Amino acid sequence: MKIGTDGVLLGAWTSVNRKPKIILDIGSGTGLVALMLAQRTMNSIIKAIEIEEGAAVEAAANFQSSPWSDRLELIHADVLSYTQKSNETFDLIVSNPPFFKTPFKVSEDSRSTARDNNHLRYEDLFSCVDQLLNPTGSFSMVCPFEYRKMLVDLGLEHELHLVHELHVKGTSTSSFKRILMRFEKTKSTLLTEELILEESRNQRTPEHQQLVQDFYL
Repeated sequence: MKIGTDGVLLGAWTSVNRKPKIILDIGSGTGLVALMLAQRTMNSIIKAIEIEEGAAVEAAANFQSSPWSDRLELIHADVLSYTQKSNETFDLIVSNPPFFKTPFKVSEDSRSTARDNNHLRYEDLFSCVDQLLNPTGSFSMVCPFEYRKMLVDLGLEHELHLVHELHVKGTSTSSFKRILMRFEKTKSTLLTEELILEESRNQRTPEHQQLVQDFYL
């Protein structure tokens, strides 16, 4: 679960046009999205929360060895507990959250923790974002396309409005599998875009390549 398409898309797509001073990455894993946002910003302070110990240790090491170590901080904690104790708010919040909405806990291993929605329910995620997001800030996330309506409704329950979305599919003939969503506390006209990832096997489309070209060797 270290480097995945979902995380790379989120890190590249998330808007930093407002030059956020402080950013929060919820469920950072080994730090991929936080590192990408550090690369894309000049002065932003980025805090990354990760509950799984192995991933948190690796993320901290990745941060320390990066060129942006002075702007990155790893917090090994449960985001619910962190939110209850925090008096801090953020200009930008990002999350590549667990996405299997299973009715039971799959297993105890770290991969399951990263993918099992029981470890961080969407309801809890939005509740934390509601409390931690500045009034003029934005929240960006990636999730399965089938959850779109549920998450739009959940956002509205917390006065978070969908303002920008990117529908993602693997090829021109496949169905949409992922959606990237940006929420804000102020309602505005929704911008909807689409992205096709590949023209053929392992051959990115020009649009996909343009989005991620700064991050692949």
